[in-house]
Amino acid sequence: MVNEKGEAVFGNGLAELLEEIDKHNSMLEAAEHLGMSYRYALHRITLAEDRLGQLLVTRVRGGAKGGGSSKVTDYGKEIVKRYRNAQDDVDKILDKTP
Repeated sequence: MVNEKGEAVFGNGLAELLEEIDKHNSMLEAAEHLGMSYRYALHRITLAEDRLGQLLVTRVRGGAKGGGSSKVTDYGKEIVKRYRNAQDDVDKILDKTP
């Protein structure tokens, strides 16, 4: 998915990252599960949020002993749902193509 400037905004990798954050309530755990660094995951989220003009994840910073958490916003959940539905529709069309 691209925005009006032609910039990449959303795709399968970001959808997977948001799904994992939603599952673990932690960007660090989600990143580790997907084999990426926390810094890269944060960059992906921040870039998409900047390009969409909407928050995808709310973050609570932990202290020296940890305790931080991340939650996917309602907007983030909705965009993942719509992306997955569109992906399913495309797959169905491709399955019918001879």
